[in-house]
Amino acid sequence: MSNKRKQQELKQHRVGKAERKAAQALQAGLRAGSIIRVDKSKVFSNSVLPTIPEYYHDKWFTCKDCGEEDLWTAKQQRQWYEEQGGEIEAIAIRCKPCRQKEKLRKTEARKVHLEGLEKRRIEKAESGHRG
Repeated sequence: MSNKRKQQELKQHRVGKAERKAAQALQAGLRAGSIIRVDKSKVFSNSVLPTIPEYYHDKWFTCKDCGEEDLWTAKQQRQWYEEQGGEIEAIAIRCKPCRQKEKLRKTEARKVHLEGLEKRRIEKAESGHRG
């Protein structure tokens, strides 16, 4: 047997072993819930050529506000993309406590804004009655 043929066989063996290992990891992740199959019919994208994955995988990310590492689970991804209609290109950027703080901040800012508009409307109405 030539060296070239031995090298090809070794390469095929390594590729086959890697594929089997990946398949085992996929099956283990599916059983554990850290990997979930994507229902592509429920996924939304504004992209012309969206890249839609076959599976959601648990992903670690760094919160943009506090800098802490947090886990965006496959289950949370499925909920975001398939149930809440988030774009498939969107990714997690804030941990849960920072998301709650940001939501509260936006609610408060909206309240202040609407109060300001109402105050201005009343002032305008009152100045119109005096004229």
